[in-house]
Amino acid sequence: MIVFDLETTGLPKAEGSDLNMQPRIIEFGAIKLNESLEEIDRLEFFCNPGHPLDPVITKITKITDDMLKGEKPFIANYNRLCEFFLGSKSMVAHNLPFDRKVLKFDLERIDKVLHFPWPYWHICTVEVGESVWGKKRKLGDIHEEVVGEKIKDAHRSVNDVEATIKILKWYRSEGHI
Repeated sequence: MIVFDLETTGLPKAEGSDLNMQPRIIEFGAIKLNESLEEIDRLEFFCNPGHPLDPVITKITKITDDMLKGEKPFIANYNRLCEFFLGSKSMVAHNLPFDRKVLKFDLERIDKVLHFPWPYWHICTVEVGESVWGKKRKLGDIHEEVVGEKIKDAHRSVNDVEATIKILKWYRSEGHI
């Protein structure tokens, strides 16, 4: 099982919009778990999107243009990403449709969508939470309720992945997944 999170250059535009107008990954973080939900591997990297970040993205993520200046574009991380995902049965994210869509945009830009080893089970902790709480909830709100503390440095990929794993473990212990 791979739990992952992306930080991006923005939100997706309407379906059918020019691919160049769609957001790009600027930070990728993932932790691979075994059946007992224990960490067995992790992968994290920055991607240079090829243009300056919108100040609102820097405000939310604390990722700056200087942090991305020496980083390579998404394509440079493609092989490592494939090796990491290869053989995994499940992919998990908080608001998975968003993360999956932006990952797909970057894969489309390098013509690799059909070559990527997509896991066949997709679990969205927002959707699981809807049946638990009766509404969609933010990662930080669920984490605070379930774990009893705020996420340290939220909106950074690996920190959000670690928070998602704590929530995933709680969902499993309570019989929600």
